[in-house]
Amino acid sequence: MYNTSGRGRYYSNRRQQVWNQGRSDDAVFLDNLPSSPNTIQFQRPGTSQSLTNILDAGRSAAAMGQTQVQMQNRNLSMGRESQKYSWHHMARASQPPSVCSVQIDGNSRQSMRGMTVAVLSNGGATERQTQASFSGAQTEAAKGEAIERTLDKAISYLTTSNSEWQVTAATFIQHQCFVNVDSKRMVYFMHGIPKLIKALEIDNVELQRAASGALRNIVFEDSDNKMEVKDQNGIPVVLRLLKQTRDVETKKQLTGLLWNLSSIDSLKDILIREALQPVTDTVVVPCSGWSDGDYPKGDLLSDPDLFYNATGCLRNMSSAGLEGRRAMRECESLIDSLVHYVRGTIADYKADDKATENCVCILHNVSYQLESELPGRYCKDLAGSRRDVSPQGKTPGCFATQSRKIKQKDDHRVPFPEEKSNPHGVEWLWSPIIVRMYLSLIAKSTRSYTQEASMGALQNLTAGNGVISFSIAQTIVQRENGLQHIRRMLHLSEPGVKKTASSLLRNMSRYPELHKQMANQVLPDLVSVLPNTAQDPQVPAEMTVSVCSILNNLVQSDSQNARTILNNEGLRKIINISTNDSNVPTKAGQSASILLHTMWKHSELHSAYKKAGYKKGAFINSITMRVIQSQKD
Repeated sequence: MYNTSGRGRYYSNRRQQVWNQGRSDDAVFLDNLPSSPNTIQFQRPGTSQSLTNILDAGRSAAAMGQTQVQMQNRNLSMGRESQKYSWHHMARASQPPSVCSVQIDGNSRQSMRGMTVAVLSNGGATERQTQASFSGAQTEAAKGEAIERTLDKAISYLTTSNSEWQVTAATFIQHQCFVNVDSKRMVYFMHGIPKLIKALEIDNVELQRAASGALRNIVFEDSDNKMEVKDQNGIPVVLRLLKQTRDVETKKQLTGLLWNLSSIDSLKDILIREALQPVTDTVVVPCSGWSDGDYPKGDLLSDPDLFYNATGCLRNMSSAGLEGRRAMRECESLIDSLVHYVRGTIADYKADDKATENCVCILHNVSYQLESELPGRYCKDLAGSRRDVSPQGKTPGCFATQSRKIKQKDDHRVPFPEEKSNPHGVEWLWSPIIVRMYLSLIAKSTRSYTQEASMGALQNLTAGNGVISFSIAQTIVQRENGLQHIRRMLHLSEPGVKKTASSLLRNMSRYPELHKQMANQVLPDLVSVLPNTAQDPQVPAEMTVSVCSILNNLVQSDSQNARTILNNEGLRKIINISTNDSNVPTKAGQSASILLHTMWKHSELHSAYKKAGYKKGAFINSITMRVIQSQKD
């Protein structure tokens, strides 16, 4: 799951960019948690994947990261000044806890506070930017002490009745937490978070804007502060303000705050329960233009960063697991809005739009194990298309149980469920329209995460055993001529893209009806991307396994495909991969051994093999026989 987990998958590493600072830090990937389904999960007979946080991906494919905003510095004695915003965007996954985070409970604050202040007064080494009020002659220790004093005063001003002071105090806290990591800890120890949450409920647009920006920075890369916002009942307050305010800047800060909160797994469930539908209704639907018809967006909610933040939050949430996927599939108007937005960007020749990446990663994650998780009402409709076609009788699930090996042809001659011109909700996920959308993104986008998530969604949809899987594969290969786009992905430099492309092709190679087109269009490409040895660092091991499996399926159905492998100098590569398994067995070596055994079964090719210098021992030996025997056991 594109951990959003997204960076999982569901769907690997992006750096956060600070626009008016010119620096980048905190590389992130699609998913980073072992429990996240971001990595490709090899199901039989197909493979399906889910991105975890889209993207903080050490592995998940792709939910999003966290964002941080900077306000221009304000002196507490000064009036309001113009503000500058700067974001740190973390795509595709939840972020690991900040190195500055300390695991403490609420009762430890007082005792911990002295220690933290002492650390600051001993140098303030982590401070990245000084305040204008400090002169160059001040020592680092004095700066740390002054920061503590001014933060303490700013937090106390949050509860005054003077709105000017409140706004200035919130703005100072926001800025200080941007430039100094330790300030986040001090705000926590000084009980500043509940006061900032309370400030969100005061009917003052500037205060709400500054307080939401401060909270957004405070929770950035700090798991303890994230949990404190939840423990202080801050999530309902944020959602109420998001619904009520008409100020776009405040909405941007609030959605950025929610995006940051969604980057840790412990908050995903509560956000799915409490924030999924409100964020969809308040931001996603109106900003996508779906409720307005052909792509127009309301003036108030047309800000692209607002939609980007909201979908970044949902991208992380989409990697929350089974219940999270179900909730997002059933969320009213969510899938409709995401699909509408993506189709609009394609029509506008903007396939590299950053929010499109978020949308596709969400769709990728919610398509994970779709066929097995569909509610019964959809299974009944889909099963109707098989009526009177497969008369073998009853099956225990929504779809007929089929062999885990290559399917029998008669079982596939099943009409595709009637193509709806206007699908609704979860129906979009298996519609031929969305298949065309994914193929368009694969062909037109240059963003690796968008490409990976698009192919990952198709991989998920072709991983099952029922009518959806075969019909999607047939649509890709025979109706939409999609192989021409997928084969190009095999040659890109991004490992995640290459692995996902090979896994998708592996799923589709289970169907003999598609073998002719696959052999004609992708067989030479598959041979060319095989590594010369199993240890080739340029080719992921999972990709080698998938390619050998595809070739094995194609060789089983036609000896000419084995001859093509021989003529394209692929046999030597396969033998090298197999023989590398002599000491420690690997999946890649086992897949190559099975392929060699299958190639030898075509006795009409033995003379061709011999002429090329390959004797029987290259195909049938102790290594290949050991693998074949293990398959029988």
